[in-house]
Amino acid sequence: MRILGKTRLTPFVIALSLIFSIVPNLAPAQAKNVIDEQFQVQSPGGPGYTGYLVNNTRSLVRFYSFLATFKADNQKIVGMKPCKSLEECPKEFSGQVADINLTLCSNAKEENCIRGIRATNLQTKKVITKFVPRPELTQEFNARIKGSPEVDLPNGGNPLVVSIAEAPHAGGDLYLIKSDYYAKRKSPNEKFKLDLITNAIYPITIENGQFEGGGPNLDPRTYVGQRFSGGDNNPPPYLNGFITDPRCLMATRNICLVPQAFPENFSFGITLRANQGFTSWLYGRLANPVVTVSKAKVDEKAMLVNIDAEPVKVPLVYGWAKNSELPAQLLANYEKDRGGGLYFGESRGAPLDSVSILKGHSNKYDDLGIEEMLAWMPLLGDKAVAMPSQWSFQTLVLGSDTAAKLSKCTSTSASLSGLIFTNASVFSSGAPTFDANSGSLDYKVAAPHLKPNGDLMAGTYDLVLSSTVARCIYGFTKAPIGAKISITNADGTNQVATTIISEKDGFFRMGAYGFGFSSPTIKIKITQAKAALPKKKG
Repeated sequence: MRILGKTRLTPFVIALSLIFSIVPNLAPAQAKNVIDEQFQVQSPGGPGYTGYLVNNTRSLVRFYSFLATFKADNQKIVGMKPCKSLEECPKEFSGQVADINLTLCSNAKEENCIRGIRATNLQTKKVITKFVPRPELTQEFNARIKGSPEVDLPNGGNPLVVSIAEAPHAGGDLYLIKSDYYAKRKSPNEKFKLDLITNAIYPITIENGQFEGGGPNLDPRTYVGQRFSGGDNNPPPYLNGFITDPRCLMATRNICLVPQAFPENFSFGITLRANQGFTSWLYGRLANPVVTVSKAKVDEKAMLVNIDAEPVKVPLVYGWAKNSELPAQLLANYEKDRGGGLYFGESRGAPLDSVSILKGHSNKYDDLGIEEMLAWMPLLGDKAVAMPSQWSFQTLVLGSDTAAKLSKCTSTSASLSGLIFTNASVFSSGAPTFDANSGSLDYKVAAPHLKPNGDLMAGTYDLVLSSTVARCIYGFTKAPIGAKISITNADGTNQVATTIISEKDGFFRMGAYGFGFSSPTIKIKITQAKAALPKKKG
């Protein structure tokens, strides 16, 4: 728990956990000349309000590298120690957790590292592979972690900032490359098991001054005495964190990485050399992706993962409403569920008319999240408040809600099964569901009807699907196959959208662009023409 300080009423209290959405920061009224990437949450009008926020622009930059060891007894944490290497950590433990900010590969054999960074000028078609690392700009984070390849713990570095001189943005040519490797293990005899890999690129400037540093809470006193969830089906504890200064993506007390907008007419790319994590699904915020996954060498388990794509502008949903104005069902839900990133009042459990709570989503979506956002749209004018640009993707393990047939086909894939990218505010973060009746892969998205300036919102959706997985789903042969994309509104009517369908390098790419919101379902049906029967002789 952390108290931000006095307001004209009572303090805001904020709690963070690594697995949950990023918590917005309390800020004064938004200045008119602030760009969308620098959007900040404002105070409510007082007690008796509920707020709603959907914004994952900054959700992938919350923590710098850490390694932490926990000791438990009778399911209670009795010791915790942050380490800079496994040699520094206690030899006996009940769980270790790590968030490793991946570094540039130091040699051709290193695994779980960044092999390349590039940009492409979409007007001249020039691919820009030259970049200059700027480690001196972030050395104050002091977050280097010495890895151990024998147990699949990569090297962790300070936030990676590079200069791409031929791809300048409005604030200069600096970019933050944030690739995080979240992993854990329960004993010294195990290797680290990967939970998640997240990747994002952010145009930035760096300012000097006095800032709230934020980052992981590495104080052992925070954890001793707390429940330890290190059973067979649960991970060890996730670390709490401190709030980063609202002006910054990441910060120390003296430096601030300030977000900027992407330059127009550029795409960006990254190459990862990884030994796990890329055998299921990816999802994120990209447009027009080009993806290749290949073995680094025949005799190696490492894969080279190349993803090039354009950034997209994602509608940010935000606002406060009096509790008396909320739909009855929302109010009933919030009476029971007092969760939320930020609350205003003496107690989160106090009567709703004496507390204000900010609800919402950042980096984890499902059908219930879509329903919640749609319930808020009439209160918020069905309009986004900002359109920050994003370039990000992360790994996804198929959940139990995925159709059995789809899950069966993807579980046997030795490479990426599929990738899903959209600019929708909220979406079903799992793989598409397979509708056996219609034979279509269905995916739900939702966003406001309107941009901040009142123009109609235009949706983007890309599905990159393994050819092997697609043929398994439908029982097709290796003969060429095609696809049909349709956009169906909640009322059953169809929309017209620009679509693309292609097959290359073992993947189908299917995209839909220019469709409207608020909550359409994207349906993709893959087909294969029947082979012609041989003509009879005579």
